[in-house]
Amino acid sequence: MLIIIFLYICILYMLFFTNDNFTDININNIELVISRYNENLSWINNDLFKNYLNIIYNKGVNEYFTINNLTKNIVKLDNVGRESGTYLYYIINNYDKLANITVFLPGSVNIKHKYTRAKILIEELEKYNDTVFVGEKYDNIQNDLYNFKLDEYQSSDDNNKMLNPESKLELSAIRPFGLWYENKFGDYHSTYISYFGIIGISKNDILQHPKSYYENLYSELSTSSNPEVGHYFERSWEAVFKPKNAKYIYLPINDETHNEFLKSLK
Repeated sequence: MLIIIFLYICILYMLFFTNDNFTDININNIELVISRYNENLSWINNDLFKNYLNIIYNKGVNEYFTINNLTKNIVKLDNVGRESGTYLYYIINNYDKLANITVFLPGSVNIKHKYTRAKILIEELEKYNDTVFVGEKYDNIQNDLYNFKLDEYQSSDDNNKMLNPESKLELSAIRPFGLWYENKFGDYHSTYISYFGIIGISKNDILQHPKSYYENLYSELSTSSNPEVGHYFERSWEAVFKPKNAKYIYLPINDETHNEFLKSLK
């Protein structure tokens, strides 16, 4: 009888503690990195979001936000660079301990059109297990958006606007977008934009570039709370990572789920 119990314990140990695939799939396969300013983050307890480890980067002046039992860490950051700066900061400081898939999300995923997009992204990542872009398709982003530039922009989240209503942008040293893109990525042909800072990138795609590459990019986002360059990065994540085997899900910016956002721009 004792022998049978011993064998049973050994089998359980092998299943739950020595099986790399078990650990990989359930613990370290997908991790959420959330860039928060003044959002309440209650959405992390909904749908698929509640199933994954998350790290919250708090750039706000308070801690009035939701966490759950899968929140690994809360990191306080200066309010610079918007979500693009947060994502690059995370990569630089976690370069040697990345999850297989990192999902980068703004705290404002509670907004309907962002929530829909983020949910679709995670559903596709679960099935594909590699880099996924959910967004708008272009023939050539550098050419199609060559003259894009912004002088002013205000947060789309009401909680953020209540705390910080600033709208004037720190202008990029190189503009418009097409010139900046060429300076950073040369003639790389990018065709997809995952709007709103909602992206899922594989560890392999991140690690094909050295840490110094991300440090150089981050330097443009480390001085202002409202940089124009942040909007350039939003349109360039495919060029930043240059994914080898990404899956692309077409969800245009003018989809009906974005009516609220489009109205806010008028």
